[in-house]
Amino acid sequence: MIFENREDALNKLLEVVDKDIFTDCVILAISKNGVYYARELGLRNGLVEGDFLFIEEVKSPINKDTSLAAVSETRDYVLIDELIESFEITDDYLFGEIERVYEEKILEDIYQFRAGEGIISLENKNVLLVDEGANTGLTLLCAIKSCISKNVSSISVAIPVIAKETAEMVEKLVDHTFFVKVVEDYIDTEFYFKEF
Repeated sequence: MIFENREDALNKLLEVVDKDIFTDCVILAISKNGVYYARELGLRNGLVEGDFLFIEEVKSPINKDTSLAAVSETRDYVLIDELIESFEITDDYLFGEIERVYEEKILEDIYQFRAGEGIISLENKNVLLVDEGANTGLTLLCAIKSCISKNVSSISVAIPVIAKETAEMVEKLVDHTFFVKVVEDYIDTEFYFKEF
């Protein structure tokens, strides 16, 4: 356990985030658990522009607990090639599932939470991606790819707890990272909270 609860994780995250990052910044939650952190970071730092970047994982037909890919509302996707090859997943299945997940899950969220409106304009904006935790980084990588495809000016990431391998990978891809705890052998985000 690293954090007492989400408030504790938020306060520790606020301690490590560079306040200059909030100048001319759009904050994006990239998961439902990330919404709390994104909202509070924004409110406590005078941000008025924020949104939710909808991302869903595509599961293996062989093992429904295993993610093969992630797709975002911008239709950008990230694949885990090693798993796709080891499960011998065909391109037809994979891209059919990406399309199905987009249409059945992401579009539903867009209509439910934004009345069908797309994400706010990200072009030439400084973006802060926020989540509660990151293990494999699949969702985070998909969010980064979506931001790049939307021609953002810069990408920063703020996450209370992240796996070491994921942190090292993300640090190479974005402009700024803010992590409270980088964990060598990541278990599950919930594990790091006394009250979840």
